[in-house]
Amino acid sequence: METSSKVSLKLLVDKNAKKVLFAEASKEFVDFLFYILSLPVGTVIKLLTKNSMVGSLGNLYDSIENLNDTYIQPNQNKDSILDPKIVMYGGDSFPLLLTNDDDSDEDVSIIENLHTCYSRHSYVTDDPTKSCPSCNSRMSTKVTYVGRSNAVKKTTEGGGFVKGVVTYMVMDDLVVKPMSTISSITMLNKFNVKEVGGLEEKVVSFDMKEVGIDVAQGIIRVQECAYNCVFGLMKLRTKMAADSASSKVSLKLLIDKKAQKVLFAESNKEFVDFLFHVLSLPLGTVIKLLTKNAMVGSLGNLYDSVENLNDTYIQPNQNKESILNPKIANYGAEVPLLLPCNNHVPMAKKFYTCSCRESVTYDIYSSSVRSTSILYVADDSTAVCPLCKACMSKAVTYVAGSGAAKVKAEGGGFVKGVVTYMIMDDLEVKPMSTISSITMLTKFNVKEIGSLEEKVVSFDMNEGLMLLKASLECKNVLTTVFLRKGDVRSVA
Repeated sequence: METSSKVSLKLLVDKNAKKVLFAEASKEFVDFLFYILSLPVGTVIKLLTKNSMVGSLGNLYDSIENLNDTYIQPNQNKDSILDPKIVMYGGDSFPLLLTNDDDSDEDVSIIENLHTCYSRHSYVTDDPTKSCPSCNSRMSTKVTYVGRSNAVKKTTEGGGFVKGVVTYMVMDDLVVKPMSTISSITMLNKFNVKEVGGLEEKVVSFDMKEVGIDVAQGIIRVQECAYNCVFGLMKLRTKMAADSASSKVSLKLLIDKKAQKVLFAESNKEFVDFLFHVLSLPLGTVIKLLTKNAMVGSLGNLYDSVENLNDTYIQPNQNKESILNPKIANYGAEVPLLLPCNNHVPMAKKFYTCSCRESVTYDIYSSSVRSTSILYVADDSTAVCPLCKACMSKAVTYVAGSGAAKVKAEGGGFVKGVVTYMIMDDLEVKPMSTISSITMLTKFNVKEIGSLEEKVVSFDMNEGLMLLKASLECKNVLTTVFLRKGDVRSVA
């Protein structure tokens, strides 16, 4: 459902240097910028189109689209990777500058997987494997979520991530801070402005069609691999080694020794699950994994701005974790072991119900009388109950989930096991075909079969971080990660 809303930006332009020094922006523009950090990688690719992506993630996205459903786990679908849903609690459903591509009017932040126990005690969870604190039974009974579209309309001041009224300063490199007249004046010296007469004020409009995608693309546009990729990856080799799990997977590489290039790799489902899971990672999570300083472009500055922003400017129903460490609603697949565990304390989520369905019931587990019968829940206390039309202001206790339901190895992840998969150097993924792999040698212009070498390499969390960064920057990902000055790091 497309919106035609626009916001205005006031730019301070240095006409001599042909450069925007900074912009004055309202909360709508800042909300848009901060919301970018919660966008999953797959959503960014969808917005910018695969062909406009620098690096190899567009090929990975393409591989999932082209993968036959035969290879997808029965409890999964491609949309869980290509168009993952962002779990947002208490904030606006979507910044006005972005559009919801769904045909329905349903709130895009809808939480479809809320559950309670069979006895409908006053507890809810988004993990159906959790046990009810009251009766200790599995919380697998689905409850109806009431979206914000059914809530009492809030003013602009009450929505989004940051507070209104305040004017924000947005630098050319996307550092965001509250506007200060004194700071803006002294900043002219930093910009080496010699003639104040060379400065120009310019007001521009900003919406999805005119500027939004171009700005988002400029933010994540990265330099070519030759300049920055190898140096950044080498620094990541030892990152988070102390927290790394001992689990590893093996890859079999076909290497052209003469060209010093990985032609393709053979792998099992674990490695492919890792690759596909990358597309469901929010950009904020990617920045957190790779560190702000390792990011090419301006997203690191945007992440830093959220961290440094005083809580005074954050809406009372929001917290920084919802932007810096957003959650993706995907309970059908376990997070691949190659990525580090997210061991922070889950942020408190608030849910509400109404009082219209309260009834006195006898709890056989605790031999006590209870007076709750949850049918509808919302994460907004102004939401209206579809049954009694009253505001859903009665608090319900949220039980934090521990992740996906534990399932057997064959039943977990995104793709099926047993199958061997072929991964190209640019991260194109397809089921292995012996004939196709042989005929592909012609495509690679291999003249001497003797120059080809088979090598088995290990892949763990360190390599996972390296691959994540390389996939954002270059087309020869496997070569970049596994070849170092002609040497291949093999399994000991």
